[in-house]
Amino acid sequence: MDATLVLPQVDESRCTLCGLCVEACACHAIELGERGPIFTQPEACLQHQTCAANSDCCCLCEEVCPTGAITVAFDIVMDAGRE
Repeated sequence: MDATLVLPQVDESRCTLCGLCVEACACHAIELGERGPIFTQPEACLQHQTCAANSDCCCLCEEVCPTGAITVAFDIVMDAGRE
């Protein structure tokens, strides 16, 4: 598989170590470290059906984070024909 994975960014100052992101990760790519989530198996995201279909992560970790500590970057695509 020839894909580039963009990993979610974690703001450790906002993380409460609740572990909801770990529970929500269907591809088991996240472990909870001492200061917040750690994406220990990012290649698992590329092999998971939901993530591979998006060529990126599924964003469930971002969605379940109650404090907004996890953000997933995305590309903004502009249509050159529209102004």
